[in-house]
Amino acid sequence: MQYIKIKETIEEQILQGTLSAGQKLPSERQLAESFHTTRVTLREALSLLESDGLIYREDRRGWFISPPRLRVPISSASTFRALATAQERQPDIHLLKREKRLADKHAIQLMKLPPFSELYYIQTLRLLETRPVALVTYWMNLQICRHIVENESFYDFFEAQAQDPLITVSDIHDSISLGSLVGETAFSLRATAGTPAIFQQRRIFCGSDVIALELSTWRHDALLLESLVE
Repeated sequence: MQYIKIKETIEEQILQGTLSAGQKLPSERQLAESFHTTRVTLREALSLLESDGLIYREDRRGWFISPPRLRVPISSASTFRALATAQERQPDIHLLKREKRLADKHAIQLMKLPPFSELYYIQTLRLLETRPVALVTYWMNLQICRHIVENESFYDFFEAQAQDPLITVSDIHDSISLGSLVGETAFSLRATAGTPAIFQQRRIFCGSDVIALELSTWRHDALLLESLVE
């Protein structure tokens, strides 16, 4: 089928380095003309490349070649900045929201809280080379996490926790699921609705208590989760 051949041609150019990470592809009209095909057929090829994580789309901006995925170990206390820097990437974190609010149903269930519990609610945007790659939401215990949350420089739980001797993390439980971006999350990540996503749900324990949740929504082409067994 023609769209398979188009997909393989573009993929070969990416793997050979003819098309480099971050490079913008020609417009869909130009690509369709160069392959002597319709835009419908071309979009089938682009959709396959997106599913494979080789290209990504930014809303109203077009298609781009995906950079290497960030390798992230599961259930690790490593920070986003440290991981990215070690992999020669350029990380940044933007603070979007920081407030106290009543825990939603999801947070109540995961943290085993009574109804109407109040928590810190923090939302951040993670970027690599200025590209938004993950939207992160924290729900955090008011009493235990007060010192690190009220620090004006809070952007990452494990960055802040490393500087606070009062908080000891005893365990980290991760769960991973796949889905697609919608609504404000898609907008924040400059993606179109329906773009594939990886959801990382992290429970952070102090003793037997969950003191914080870290709920991350990643562009699927930006992340490679690794499990290290010793």
